[in-house]
Amino acid sequence: MLQEMGKIDNDIVKCPDKAPREGTRQTKLTVVFYRWVILLFIGILTLPDLNIKINGYALLETLAVIAIYNGAVTFYTLKNKNKINKASSYFIYFDIIFLTVISYFCGGLKCDAYLFIFFIIGYCGIFNDASYTLKIGIFGAIFYTASCIFQARSNNVELEIARLAIRDFMLILGAYGISRINYEVKKYDELRKKEFRIARTDKLTGLANRHYFDQKLREEVEYADEYKAVLNVLMFDLDNFKSFNDFYGHMSGDKLLTLFADIIKQCIRKSDIPVRYGGEEFMILIRDLDIFIAQNVGERIRRQLEKQRIYVGSGDDRKKVSVSCGIAQYPYHSKNIKQVIEYADQALYHAKEIGKNAVVVYGQTDQGRNVHDDE
Repeated sequence: MLQEMGKIDNDIVKCPDKAPREGTRQTKLTVVFYRWVILLFIGILTLPDLNIKINGYALLETLAVIAIYNGAVTFYTLKNKNKINKASSYFIYFDIIFLTVISYFCGGLKCDAYLFIFFIIGYCGIFNDASYTLKIGIFGAIFYTASCIFQARSNNVELEIARLAIRDFMLILGAYGISRINYEVKKYDELRKKEFRIARTDKLTGLANRHYFDQKLREEVEYADEYKAVLNVLMFDLDNFKSFNDFYGHMSGDKLLTLFADIIKQCIRKSDIPVRYGGEEFMILIRDLDIFIAQNVGERIRRQLEKQRIYVGSGDDRKKVSVSCGIAQYPYHSKNIKQVIEYADQALYHAKEIGKNAVVVYGQTDQGRNVHDDE
């Protein structure tokens, strides 16, 4: 049983990720492109009905309104980054309404514009949840039915109820089928992500494992090179862990490792990458921060562990533990990331030499005097 830890305040300045969201931007451009392609096809599909004198002008006016509306949606989509997901649901409802209006002017059941409702349902199945997709299908069927009924009454023709019922049934059935596919795909995707998290996560501590660290290290170096940023490497080693583990047992040793991992999680930003590097060795990759701020992060973690007392044995015996830390920075100390990790390890070794329970930056003594001519 571990002593309860109080909430650790985190006053480190958060640094936003500078990397552009290329995937989101590409998706937006794709959606905008298909909107205009659909509008073009609707125009081509409805051209034969322009010879109808009354409905022809109304149809042209409707297409003009849709073009203006589509232009506004395009502008909104490209301008806004976070609001588009919420607003897109309203756009979809308006898209269906406009399609049913087109069907009304083009002869109701005689018009094939309703087929584009299937495209909208498919779009919902890709970017929304299953229940919303089914709702869109039912909404489309209701408005399509209304447009066909009004069109038949306005032209005093008999409504083909059986034909309309079949189309409504196909719309709802299509929405249901797509929603089920959507559900199964997302379920599989969640399982895949779960397996991926397990593969890259240390089972005991919940931190990233060595394999994931190797992958992220390359990505972080590429980021630092591209944006002229820095990457701090903090290496930790629990002091006297082997003797602690041998004397108190592996269960107590596991408790200590878990406790220290929890402290790390509470003391870093979401963008930082904590790793269980070895048995009692831990590492954190911290981008964009000055090395003195990174040193403060190491000190914060060291002090928090120093405050803790871990229960050992079967009685009320509590043991005080400590950790040492070495820090190096890319590309300040070296433009070779492997060399930077080696420097962090050397700084950690120096922290052990001067009495342990210390945080040392490579090139500095415990008093902070620079003894290293940076490369």
